[in-house]
Amino acid sequence: MSRRMGAPARTPRTPVLIAIAVLAVALLTLIPPSTATYDPWAWIVWGRESWHGDLVTATGPSWKPLPVAIVTLAAPFGSIAPDVWIVVGRAGALAAPVIAFALARRYGGVVAGLAASIPLALQPWWFRHGWLVNSEGLLVALVLGAVLAEVSGRRRWALAAALGAAMLRPEAWPFLGLWVALLAWRSGWRSRLGLAALLATIPVAWLVPEKIGSGDWWRAATRAQNPDPGAAALSDRPALTVLEDFVEMVPLALWLGLAAALALLALAQTRRRGAGGPSPGRADAAAAGPAPPAAPGSAAPEPVGSAVAASEEPAAVGLVGRLVGVLRAVATPPGPRAADPVAGAALTAALGVAWLVLVAAMTEAGYSGNARYLIPAVALILVAAAIAIGLLWQRLPRPAGAALVAVLAALTLVPAIVDLPDEADRVLSEARVMEDLPDAIAAAGGVEALLRCGAPFTNRFFVPQIAWELDLHAREVGFRPTTTGAVVLFRPWRYSRWSSEPDARGVRGLRTVARTRWWRIEAVCRPGEELPR
Repeated sequence: MSRRMGAPARTPRTPVLIAIAVLAVALLTLIPPSTATYDPWAWIVWGRESWHGDLVTATGPSWKPLPVAIVTLAAPFGSIAPDVWIVVGRAGALAAPVIAFALARRYGGVVAGLAASIPLALQPWWFRHGWLVNSEGLLVALVLGAVLAEVSGRRRWALAAALGAAMLRPEAWPFLGLWVALLAWRSGWRSRLGLAALLATIPVAWLVPEKIGSGDWWRAATRAQNPDPGAAALSDRPALTVLEDFVEMVPLALWLGLAAALALLALAQTRRRGAGGPSPGRADAAAAGPAPPAAPGSAAPEPVGSAVAASEEPAAVGLVGRLVGVLRAVATPPGPRAADPVAGAALTAALGVAWLVLVAAMTEAGYSGNARYLIPAVALILVAAAIAIGLLWQRLPRPAGAALVAVLAALTLVPAIVDLPDEADRVLSEARVMEDLPDAIAAAGGVEALLRCGAPFTNRFFVPQIAWELDLHAREVGFRPTTTGAVVLFRPWRYSRWSSEPDARGVRGLRTVARTRWWRIEAVCRPGEELPR
């Protein structure tokens, strides 16, 4: 594949070296204060319970097979198990922009790669979810990785990545299911058995542990239909709220770059029509595959992206034709695909829009529709827009292209410079709260003394963290203390966002038994049990 098509040759060692570098950086992120947020801490607790054969999932967030499997394998290492998930989650968040760069560069050159990776990496919401190791960073890496592997002819890797995505979010199930159905339709019976086994792992991994842990096959789905305050599902028009969140999450620079690219391509097509351009059918021929080599003495190939501009058919017809060609290719034997930039942009845009529509439909049906569920759709649209920007760069005179890149870079960097410091302060504060918890427990007399004293309660967003430190099931840690009985309250009192919970105004006889920089532990002990003052 030519360098001008945006796919420089790489040695087989390059992906391995990139993976090692990403993992090394992820390990280095453990040096500053580090922690996970609520959902990942629940998965960490479930991983420990799974290892000990004592899984309880009756409370907490929805079940996620892949994170729990990773932490289960790390559980024998004891206290470092949370760090294992933190490193894996952050490695995914670091790898996703790298994969976005590779995918966009394949179709639109280096400028396209930079336009896809840098805006994604600099979004405050990307930093927040990546640092607090929600699953979205790893999910985007797997989704983009599946697309890149498939168009590069590495179908087994593509299927593995798609299966990993399906073990993180249910929105990935329809995509994997349709793809497997296409492959099975064109495959022999042995391949069909393998594909059926691959699909069978999904219900087993999602439903069986929930049945074991809670007694309810569908607890994860039930939990997802009980949204937290502020979720899109609670708005008057859930689908419209999801769309508004999506538009806000895509950086302004990408919207402007995409609009400029589409406007220029449309203008070029109009001029070609007025000048009596080539006959129809160019787009369909491009969708069928690369053209044969030119005969000696024939004209040189046209620049990248010129086929759409040159076609006398409407642009949408050529676009659909190329997308159909890509979809046909995914049902054929694996092999490298020609780097058709329009087809690449169409494929990633179609996947992004489909993911967005699916989230909107699920939100209308009562699922929470949190903005972070849209991150894969945003990442796919970013790649599609970046490819368009790369094509625009190739067609513009260099002074105009440099001015465009400068404007887009400013629109990307300025919001990041303004917003990222505050976001970093928030996530580091949350990490300091968790790092301080063992000291607070030790100051109160230790785990055993606290458990002898009374039932533990804390802010609802710290239930799995307290359960981990006290070696309890999450359901054994409450967040609504009663007015009678022995209780131990873990209050993150220096963090104003959470300091009002747990509400213990009705609990009599409370006294402070430990106070550290970030925590205050209060207790009313059982008769005969005392904690140090």
